[in-house]
This record gives sequence, structure tokens and C-alpha cells, in this order.
Amino acid sequence: MINKIVISTDIRKAVSEAVGAIPHDRLFLLTDETTDRLCRPLIEDIPCMQNAQSIVIGATDTHKNLDTLAAVWTALSNGGGSRHSLMVNLGGGMVTDLGGFAASTFKRGIPYINIPTTLLSMVDASVGGKTGINFNGLKNEIGVFRTPETVIIDTEFLRTLDHENICSGYAEMLKHGLINNSQLSTFSSPHIQS
Repeated sequence: MINKIVISTDIRKAVSEAVGAIPHDRLFLLTDETTDRLCRPLIEDIPCMQNAQSIVIGATDTHKNLDTLAAVWTALSNGGGSRHSLMVNLGGGMVTDLGGFAASTFKRGIPYINIPTTLLSMVDASVGGKTGINFNGLKNEIGVFRTPETVIIDTEFLRTLDHENICSGYAEMLKHGLINNSQLSTFSSPHIQS
């Protein structure tokens, strides 16, 4: 189970409280090239984040692979990461999937916080505890279920998205609504026989 989901209206306060609640010797911030440019500025001047060691990976799902995972493990190791370290994953589903898997397997598991930056990851990827990478041409072929300590959802990050990414998030919201609510998933049509 996720320890805490925070629907934030004050990202500075939410990040400060989440990071402050987890004792750690070192703090790492994982972003991809896009979220590093567009989203990191929203949190980088928060006092608790100023000593975070930055790990930046390539953007898009093509980088959700073993080579990128190894690069994250290397950065954690070279940065002095220990089993008492903390990782913050700031990004969409690719970052939270890969970052969660890296944290779950480094030193047999370190705590991590997800801060989703896309609507799709706010609705689905960051909150389910599904972590992993693509492998051998198959999506999410290798991974583990391990929930983050905290997920911080703040709509301020949605301002960084283009139309296509907003629409993919809305589609996921509609899917969850249809699955969850029998009234939404049942419709009548004169052309469909029960």
C-alpha cells in the first residue's frame, strides 16, 4: 500500500513535508531531459531539495531500458547512495516506473517519492506501485511491485504539457471511470443486444 497520497495546492510545503518525514543520508532527484527543463525549476529552490544530487535520463519510453537503469544505479552508487538514501522521481510514467524500479533494487531497496508531472501518471503510473523497465522488445517486462513512501500530485505541473499529453491523461481517467462505475460502463443502444 502507498503510505501517503498528497493532493497538493502548495508544492513547496508538500515536498518539504514528504522529504522531511523520511530520514535519509543522501537525497537524489531523478528527472528526464524534459522534466529537468520544465518541471525541476518548480521544486529546485525548496530548501530540502537544494542538496539533492540530480540524475537526468533521456526522455520518452525508448529510454525505459536496462542501459538507463544501469546508468541510474551507477549514479546512485557514485553519488554515495546507501540503504539510508532517498530518491525523488519527478516526471511522467516512464520516470516513475524506472525510478521506482531503480530505488526498489538499489541496496535491496531504498525509499522513494513520486511526483508525477503528466495527467496520465497522476491518474495511473505513479500511484499503483508498479515499477519496471521494457526488455527484449516487450513493455514492462521486468519489474517489481513496491509502493512509494509518498505520491505528491500537484496540477501546477500540468501547465507544462502539450495537448496530446493532456488528452492521453483524459483517456486514462475515462477508462478508470468506466471500470469503476457500472452506471458509466453500461450504456444502451438500439443496435446492441444484451
